[in-house]
Amino acid sequence: MATLLRKTLGIIGATLIGMIFILYLSSHFIIIDSFDKLEDQDARKNAISLKNTLLFETQDLENKAADWSVWDETYQFIQNNRSEYIKNYLMDETFLNQRLDFMFFYNESGTLVYKKALSSIENNNQTILELEEHLEQVNYLLEHENETTRKTGYLVFAGKAIMITSQPIIKSDKSGPIMGSVLMGRVLDHDEIVRLNEITNLKIDIGHIRNFTENVNDMNTPKSLNYENININILTDDTNIYSYTNFNDIYGNNAFSLEISMPREIHTQGINTINYSLMVLIITGIVFGISVTTLLERSHISRLKKLQNEVREIGHHGDFTKRVFHEGDDEVADLGQSINRMLESLERTQDLIIKRDTTINAILRAMPDMMFQIKKDGTICNYKLSTDKCIYESPETELNIKIDDVFPGHIVEMQRKVIEQALLTKKIQTMQYAMPVKGEMRDFEVRVVVSGDDEVMAIVKDITEIKQAEEMRKKDLLLKEIHHRVKNNLQIISSLLRLQSRKFTDKKTIEAFRKSQIRAKSMAIAHEKLYQSRDIENIELETYIDTLTKYLLNSYGCNPDDIKIDIKIRNITQGIDTAIPLGLIINEIVSNALKHAFEDHKGEIQIEIFPMNDDLYMLIIRDNGIGFPEEIDFMKTDSLGMQLVVSLVEQIEGNIELIRNNGTEFRIAFKELSYKRRDY
Repeated sequence: MATLLRKTLGIIGATLIGMIFILYLSSHFIIIDSFDKLEDQDARKNAISLKNTLLFETQDLENKAADWSVWDETYQFIQNNRSEYIKNYLMDETFLNQRLDFMFFYNESGTLVYKKALSSIENNNQTILELEEHLEQVNYLLEHENETTRKTGYLVFAGKAIMITSQPIIKSDKSGPIMGSVLMGRVLDHDEIVRLNEITNLKIDIGHIRNFTENVNDMNTPKSLNYENININILTDDTNIYSYTNFNDIYGNNAFSLEISMPREIHTQGINTINYSLMVLIITGIVFGISVTTLLERSHISRLKKLQNEVREIGHHGDFTKRVFHEGDDEVADLGQSINRMLESLERTQDLIIKRDTTINAILRAMPDMMFQIKKDGTICNYKLSTDKCIYESPETELNIKIDDVFPGHIVEMQRKVIEQALLTKKIQTMQYAMPVKGEMRDFEVRVVVSGDDEVMAIVKDITEIKQAEEMRKKDLLLKEIHHRVKNNLQIISSLLRLQSRKFTDKKTIEAFRKSQIRAKSMAIAHEKLYQSRDIENIELETYIDTLTKYLLNSYGCNPDDIKIDIKIRNITQGIDTAIPLGLIINEIVSNALKHAFEDHKGEIQIEIFPMNDDLYMLIIRDNGIGFPEEIDFMKTDSLGMQLVVSLVEQIEGNIELIRNNGTEFRIAFKELSYKRRDY
């Protein structure tokens, strides 16, 4: 129940955290976005205020220039260049009072009549000089279409921006003709930027200054100053917000920008507002979670704990006759009723299981088969032995024994594979094996069925009598096949006799018949061993070859004590299609050795057969006699016996090799031919 409480607390906590997180994110996007918009609007207002301030400054400069341009004294000064005009009106005090950095006077032909630039701490001489050079090359500011023309704007020279205005010089009654142009202006240097800071109460800086003389292509179509088209860009970082007001020069090219920087107080206030709201939400969530948990503990969890303890007590004792206490009409009470109904069902089921177990145990005791309950790793956790004929005796050790302790190794390997296959496919698997029991070879059939997770039930049935009956039926059926093969062998003998009669004279007829009889006998022995064998489809080579060699020793009158035959063949069987050719090959080679290999009729012959890789077998026949003659090629000899050996080796799809070393050794590699039943 502690787990349920923890889960409840976890769900409530996760819900509150999720809600707080969603509220925080939504408020962050909504509130911060609103504060940022306010901050952006404030920055734009400041930029507009700066723009309006500069507009006022340019209009003030334009008005001052207008006063000078329609003054009769100025009109006369351009005509006669009177020094009194300079002395009386163009003093430093005039420039300081009107906040002018320079004044240029040009006549109607564009010739500079007089210029004056006020000296400053920042040394604007280079800027004024480049302006003068520009006016010599470009006449736009010196040309006026009529008496009311005013050309005001900005230019950039020597990395400094200039506020400039140009107006035609006319009479005070504003009549012509135009006698020239008066140009005046001020440089937007550090002192001017500081003055703008004081006027606007803003932190202003000038940047992105682009000299007019940097590119000759800056000469676009001249435009009058238009503050409505001035761009305002807003940028921010973590601490400040920057508004950039971009200004074009009098020709419409990018000239400079004024930067206003302010601390992000509005943005910071928005973040603080969100943080305060988050703290309030967290405190509210904690109080809410504690309240809900307390109410759940009193109304449900305590009752569930009591119900849990009662169910645990019933389960511990296994007494399904007991019932749990329940009251009320809510879900917990319904759960108690459901548990009681389940206990009633379990009580009935328990009675049925007891009756069923009694029936199953009686059936198992009556079954003659053995049963083993085996886990995947081969552990026998339970077993039942035969009742009418005790084949195995119950181990005296505890259960949890291994199948390795009960069965031989090769049977254990088979059982493990069958168990693994049954667990994999969930289907019944069967296997058969034979093993000695009380001195007698018995056959068994095992049926393996899955009985649980990683566990099977192996039902072992003794099928010895069934197997013996089947084998007897097989032998009866195979007798017809044996008669058919005997008939074919007799035909071979007849052919051999005919072949021998063509090659030999009467003196050798007896010997030829003798060899033919021996060959026929070797085949007869094979049929005899096949008939006597339990497995009448295969011949056990060891007993077959042992009988054959004893017959050869007897036929050639050899003493077994003088000529010893050592046979090394262990547990190898072959079908009759392979065994008879092998017998004939051994017959020919051993007969040849008995007749020619031993001068004093004493020696040893070894016959060995062993398996190789890829279903191949090796037959080795060696003797320690005088050796096979070097001048004779056994593959091309006229000897019928060696011809027969070569032919038989080809019949069993083998190859033969002769080794002349301390006697004679024939090595024949062959493979077992597939048996094909013939019913004709």
